[in-house]
Amino acid sequence: MSATDSSLLPKPGRGLAVAGGLVAAAGVVLGIAYAVGWLDPDHHAAAAGPVAPAAASPAQLMWRSLVAVAVVCALATVFGKLAKMIGQPPVVGEIIAGLILGPSVIGSLAPGLFNAIVPSAVLPNLNLLAQAGLAIFMFTVGAEFGRDKLGRDRGAIAGASLAIMAVPFALGVIAALPLYSTLAGPSVGRLPFVIFIGTALAITAFPVLARIVQDFGLVGTRLGSLAMLCAAVADVLAWCALAIVLAMIKSSDLTTALVALVLTILVGVGCVFVLKPVLRWAADRYAAALPTPILVLAVLALILGLAAATDAIGVHAIFGGFLAGLVVPKEILPVKQVSEQICGLNRALLVPVFFASIGLKTDVNAAISHPQVLAAGALLLVVAVAGKFLGATPVARAGGLPVRSAIGLGVLMNARGITEIVVLSAGLSAGLINQGAFTVMVMMALITTMMALPLLRLLGSSLREPSATEQSPIADTYASGDAKTVVP
Repeated sequence: MSATDSSLLPKPGRGLAVAGGLVAAAGVVLGIAYAVGWLDPDHHAAAAGPVAPAAASPAQLMWRSLVAVAVVCALATVFGKLAKMIGQPPVVGEIIAGLILGPSVIGSLAPGLFNAIVPSAVLPNLNLLAQAGLAIFMFTVGAEFGRDKLGRDRGAIAGASLAIMAVPFALGVIAALPLYSTLAGPSVGRLPFVIFIGTALAITAFPVLARIVQDFGLVGTRLGSLAMLCAAVADVLAWCALAIVLAMIKSSDLTTALVALVLTILVGVGCVFVLKPVLRWAADRYAAALPTPILVLAVLALILGLAAATDAIGVHAIFGGFLAGLVVPKEILPVKQVSEQICGLNRALLVPVFFASIGLKTDVNAAISHPQVLAAGALLLVVAVAGKFLGATPVARAGGLPVRSAIGLGVLMNARGITEIVVLSAGLSAGLINQGAFTVMVMMALITTMMALPLLRLLGSSLREPSATEQSPIADTYASGDAKTVVP
């Protein structure tokens, strides 16, 4: 096979040129918005006070917490299996289970049952477990991303990834401007708000995408490999943008924000270039001799310690979990086994609790009762879908992919899943968006994830064009049984 045929993008030069044009156009749009003063902060919303949890004895609290976790896990398992039966990723059913458990369904139809399952005294415990599950989930994402390779087309793929990120980001920023007073959180400036919306619309759920690639038989194909690589790079860019906006919102002035960003960069660089080789050396020398409980504690200490460090800096604990995944020496067998056990337990117990915590914050009925919030959500859904297609399809087509495959790349990039919900949760907790915005954007994440497999089926089996390049290790992981323990 010729060099052109073996490339993920048969015409990388043309693809890179179109990607550069799209990125430049996105930059021009944002530059115009800045020049005319649309990005100046000018909105402050009223803050709502938190509800204090009811007091309970330790024994009662432990028992009620255990019951709540058991119900949450059972509901998530059932709906995850139902979603898989109808050809959807299990995460779709698990998100729906969280919505059913919250005020959208059980909370409004059977408030007595809702209070019996999740009493107010249990909420702090569930939130704590949800945050731990979130940090460990980000550890999984970081560990899997660390295995990836861009290959010899790295320039074209990096350019394509930047375009796939930049176009929906720019469109999201522009679309967010008229929605500022409707969706912005309490006391947040316009600039952090619109940057956050742009970032949220640019997200692709890398773990969910991996499951879709596997379920549709795209593992090892040109389209599947290209989608995985572009999603990985685009999501790292999105995490960087999210770190910037969280530093802006949590800092009292520009100097404090810059200090937080510099510290974040230093922690990241220190983890990758200092901590990673040290951990690899220590694991190679001592891991085999250590008892399993000690290794479990060591990995958990790494995850939660880095999560606490990035939270203290002023960004978010999710970045610490992600960094822990990047630096953990999973090539050392004992560490790999312990990490997979932790991720499997997290997947079975704590991730469903995270979904439940999202459901408790999501009230679809309240959003429906406010037409302006519902209209804003519909606009963001259209912009989110269009932005991914406008960023991915022209680059793929110019890069030499057939029309159906180029459209298929846009379909795959639209899958947002749990990664989007992680970002939205961080935005809600930071006060960047309000409850209405959180609800409609969770629905946007659900819809864009659900539409992927049906649209791929419409495009047909021609998408399964084999790639002559060596299958990436991450594709091997998700094609194997290990995917059951690491992919939500």
